[in-house]
Amino acid sequence: MNVMYLCNDSYAMIAGISICSLLDNNSDVDEINIFLVADDITENNREKLREIADRYNRTLFFLPKPNVKELLGCDLDVHWWIDNVFSRVLLQEVLKEYRYVHRIIYIDCDTLIVGSIKDLWELDIQEGIGAGVCEAMGNWHKKAIGLAKTDNYFNAGVFLIDVDKWRLENKDEEVKKFIKRVKGKLEYADESVLNGIIAKELRRLSPKYNLTSLTFYFSTEELIRYRKSYINYTERERTEALKDARIVHFTSTYLDVRPWVKGCRHPYAEQWLAYKEKTSWKDQPLGKDSRSLKKRAARKVVMYIPAKLRLMLTGFLHAYVKPLKYVL
Repeated sequence: MNVMYLCNDSYAMIAGISICSLLDNNSDVDEINIFLVADDITENNREKLREIADRYNRTLFFLPKPNVKELLGCDLDVHWWIDNVFSRVLLQEVLKEYRYVHRIIYIDCDTLIVGSIKDLWELDIQEGIGAGVCEAMGNWHKKAIGLAKTDNYFNAGVFLIDVDKWRLENKDEEVKKFIKRVKGKLEYADESVLNGIIAKELRRLSPKYNLTSLTFYFSTEELIRYRKSYINYTERERTEALKDARIVHFTSTYLDVRPWVKGCRHPYAEQWLAYKEKTSWKDQPLGKDSRSLKKRAARKVVMYIPAKLRLMLTGFLHAYVKPLKYVL
């Protein structure tokens, strides 16, 4: 099994905890190779990451972050994301020294692997290029990247890719052309690119392989109302996935902070902390809420609004106001 992560130094602990949970819950897999695209990770944190791989007798490769701006040839409007996130859609460049890697599972570092993903690794993707979990996303967000409202939109936090096919079809070049076509304006950074070039070639997975925070906090009906989404999983699919969780993805939301921040109420926060105790970062204190005073104040105001009205208002902002400049 080949698994790819990426992070900078400030997320090294978070990546390490995810990797620890992956290796702990997949001990029956004969071989696991971790490919970590490193962005200025200190030697101290590199050694802590190596300790985890060594403990489980697995192989960890540190890959250099590509020069994204030079490769893409244009400036990028990517908000708070680091440009290293584009490593996961520049696979030919990132894996150029690893021609023996024929397929790979990409996993975001803000995750916890709570079950086996062997069946995901062995999945038959048929004629497609990979597989992923769909995200509830409204029409305007899709329109901005060339998708129809009935097309699947995938969360980029976890996906399986046939690297041989990626190379054969020269997808790195498609990535560059797509970014130039939208003039570097990407609402969701590399996720926008991933969906813009291969959404129609990805097989739809059960949400159990990428349970985002919204999947825990909202029912399917509430999520559709919030995101104005035309494509989503049924409530039965959601509840079955929650019962058979494999990968929990701590995505950001105004409803909560994440496990490495004090005060997190996520159902898997305690399990994340338990894995933190198994790493060399066990004594590192949890962080404080780093959201701006403006955002924290806005959250407090929003949370006083009755739930149904709150869904309507926040949904309108997300579905129509947020993507407006990208659609135009």
